[in-house]
This record gives sequence, structure tokens and C-alpha cells, in this order.
Amino acid sequence: MRQTFQILSLLCVNLLAAQSTDFTLGHPAYNLIEQEEIRTKGSFFSTVKPVSRESVYDLLGQDGGLYMNKELREFTNDSSRSKAPILGRFFQYPADLFYYESEGVDLHVNPVLQFSYGQTNDALGSTYVNSRGAEIRGRVDKKVAFYTMLTENQARYPVYVNDVRDSTLVVPYEGFWKQFATTGVDFFRAQGYVDFGLSKSISAQLGFGKHFVGNGVRSLILSNYSNNYPYLRINTNTKIFDYTNIFGELIAGVRGGSFGLEGTGGFQKKYMAFHHLNMKIKPNLHIGLFESVMYGDSTGGLKVEYLNPIIFYRAVEQQNGSEDNALIGLDFKWNIKNRVSLYGQLVIDEMIMGEVFSGKGWWGNKQGFQLGAKYVDPFGLDNLIVQGEINRVRPYMYAHEDGFTSYSHYNLSLAHPLGANFTEYIGRANYRLNDQWNFEGMFILASYGNDIGDVNYGRDILKDYTVRRPDVNGGSLEYGNSHLQGNKTDLMMGFFRASYMWRHNLFVDADVTFRKEQDTNGLIDSSTSIVGLTLRWNVPTRRYLF
Repeated sequence: MRQTFQILSLLCVNLLAAQSTDFTLGHPAYNLIEQEEIRTKGSFFSTVKPVSRESVYDLLGQDGGLYMNKELREFTNDSSRSKAPILGRFFQYPADLFYYESEGVDLHVNPVLQFSYGQTNDALGSTYVNSRGAEIRGRVDKKVAFYTMLTENQARYPVYVNDVRDSTLVVPYEGFWKQFATTGVDFFRAQGYVDFGLSKSISAQLGFGKHFVGNGVRSLILSNYSNNYPYLRINTNTKIFDYTNIFGELIAGVRGGSFGLEGTGGFQKKYMAFHHLNMKIKPNLHIGLFESVMYGDSTGGLKVEYLNPIIFYRAVEQQNGSEDNALIGLDFKWNIKNRVSLYGQLVIDEMIMGEVFSGKGWWGNKQGFQLGAKYVDPFGLDNLIVQGEINRVRPYMYAHEDGFTSYSHYNLSLAHPLGANFTEYIGRANYRLNDQWNFEGMFILASYGNDIGDVNYGRDILKDYTVRRPDVNGGSLEYGNSHLQGNKTDLMMGFFRASYMWRHNLFVDADVTFRKEQDTNGLIDSSTSIVGLTLRWNVPTRRYLF
């Protein structure tokens, strides 16, 4: 990975194209982008996120409203200034604590703050998040864009989130952590990148962060559920297709305990190569093809054959003796009459057509799919979007022989938080009353097959998939597997949030969460309710809906 980054630096001596920073995942702008890309008669490649500010400006132009005009001020030339800048220098413009612009430099500096408190009915009684940090973004000569955010955080999460931490040694969405005040956690959150323009259509981004691939609430391809990772992202954007390559260095496993993660000795590395081709069949119909391969072992090291940005990874993986974990699949987005958007994903870990339709329950039938729909401005109510989505993943999907080749990073799934062997239904509504008020509600019903004792029924993607539920001879069962096998568990979640933007990107959130989980064997029966209040400034939204 290091050698690849050095080669990229040499290639970028003569930069050719203008660049911009991205809207970070969870940014408030995505609520508006989600609606406007359905309404537009044009074409907008948004499947691979985060998306760049420049591409959003190309979508909205000067018609994005007051909020987006301020967010895209380097393109809209928004001239609205604060009525009373502090010391004549700070908050000259509403969107930035500090802003500097010259012929060659465009710089934005902002604080990052979050203070949350919630009352819960679980054993902890309350939750909190306390985050402080800074965000810096900008451009040099309009050809190199850069971004960095660093926060220091203390948090106490509800018991069901701590259950994930206790079973995986990892806090969802985060990285290295230490115990704080017995029931809390302490961690840094850092991300950043430098974005280069290699030509008019090709750009390269060298960073430490994460990505989300898809148009739904969930992604079965690549999500932001795990920790940040170092990556090289190459994007080729033309009028008819958008092609993305991501080469990432991941963590195969972590060590720690109730005190947190071990701070001595390095965690073992593994690598991911990913590419996604998004083709514009029509301006309102996009079909994407993707492929991803996970590889590594205790000796470490890159496989240069996977650095080819246009090779078929599955063929290379077979040439290597099929020791790596390759996924393939497709996705689509179809906007209909500027009001409805249909979307979906199909992910294939392994598939033999004769076995799929045989009805024998072969364990290697490892596929997952997503189908969803969005409806903008229903019932004549402007700025309301309603959404329905189904996700279904078969047992043993994403798993492999060990943590080096499972589709995971930092002991967490790179795709869906529920892992595998599940079915999930999601209903969502988001209403943007104006630039100040936003209301969101979500309801989730899911069923999944948990392991029973140490027997692997296919939900835990970190377990060795060659050691499965036993057959009569003591080996691993080849046939007779079924969806939701194991200890069938039902999950129901409800979530509502009302957000008020006090000043630009300074939000006050009031939210309510309800969660009920119950299994058929009487081992799990929990109900959790949380009522929370949050003050956040330049902090993306984050939901713990799993």
C-alpha cells in the first residue's frame, strides 16, 4: 500500500483538473440531495458515497436554497455575511468559524462539538456523548482539495450497543478505545484525505476514512458500520459511466478486553480491492456492477495483481488457488417521473445455479439482495420523502476461513450490521419543513438466526465457514441448511428525531428510540427505550439501529 501511494504522488506532479472536498457521510446536505436527485431530469451519480461538493453544485446550481448556497459558497459565490463577525475576523460568513480565500488558497475551519444525553430504561439508566474537535477543509489552486477532522470523545452507549462491543471488542463505527468511568468509553475519531485531479475525468483521493455504496438505508456492498481505514480511491467520471476503484488496508482482528483495546503491538493487517462501474443506461436509469476481494495472512503484504484497476478479481483469485474472498454483484437506481425512485442490490459470495434451485439447502448458496423504493412529495406535501426497503442475506455470507479473508474490518462487518442469515424490513419518512426544521422517523422489523452455543449457523461473519453445524458423521453439514436457521430471533426498532438548526450546522436534536429483541429459545427477551437530547455543531448524524 505504501509503495502504491508513493507512485501516485509521483504521477500527480502535474495536476490538470479542478477538485473539491466531499460531503462527509451523515452530513445534513444528504437529506436535500436525496430529494433533488429524484426530482431532477438530469443524471447524478450518487451510488458511491461520499459525493463531492462540486458534483452536488453541478446537480443543484444556484437553486439549492439558502442552506446549500452557504455550504457550496466556493461555487455559488454566496455573498451573505454575518451581521456581527467576532473580532472582525471570525464568522464573517455563517458557514465558517474562520474562512480565508486568496488567488491560490480556499480554507474553511470549523469547530466540531457534540453534547448528548439520554434517559434509558436499561441497566445503565442513561447515555451520553461528549465530543470536541475541529474540521478543516479547502483547496489549493483549485486542483488539490484537502479535508481533516479530529475529535476527542467520551461516551456511554445503551446496553444493546455495549453487547456488540463486548462480543467483538469494538465500538460500532469507531476504532481504538479505552474504558472510561467504568461504564463508558474514550476514543479519538480521525479522518482526512487529499484529493488530486489527474485529468478532466479522473481523480485520485488518498485518505483515511470510509465509504458507503448504495441508495438505501443499508448497504450489502460496502457500508460505514466499521472503523475508518487508509485507502486510495480512484474515480473516473464521464457522461455515460462512473467508475470507482478503492484499495484499502484493513485490520484482520483486534486484541483487548473490558478495559479497551491493547495499546502495545500492532494489529495484523489485511487488504481490500474494490471496483464499481455505474453505467447510465438512461438519464433516469443507472445500473452498477461491482467486485470486491479480501485477502491477507499472518505474513502480510500486498498482491500486486489486485492493483490492476480494470482486472476481473474473481479470475485472479482463482489463479491464486481461490484462497481469497471475492464478492461480485450489481445494483440499480431507476427514477420514475421525477417522483419515485426504485433501487436495489444483489451480492453474490458463491453461487452454483444447480444448487440454488435444487432445494437441498447447500451451505454455499451465499447471496444477498436489497429492494427499495422512495417517493418524493407524496400527498402533495413538499419536501416529504417516504421509503420502504427489504434486505435479505443467506447464512455464511461474507464469512471465510479467518479474519484475514472475512468481509470485515476491525472485527465488524463491512456491509450490514446484522452480519448474515437475516431478513430485514425498513420503513422511513423524512420531512424537511424548511432549512431550520427536519423530522425523521424509521421503523425496522428484522429476523435472524443466531448461533446456538458454539455451533456456527451462519450469522457471525467472523467465524470459520468450514466449521459449520455438524452432520451425523461429526463433520460440517453440506446440505439441509435453511434461511434463518439456528436460534431464530426477532428485532423491532422504532426511531424518531426532530432537528432544529439554530444557526448554520448547529443543531438541537430530540429523539426517541424503542428496541425489542426476543428469540424462540427463551435466551433473549429485552426491551429498550431511550429519550435523548443532543446539541451538535458540524457533527454528522449517526444512528444505532441494529
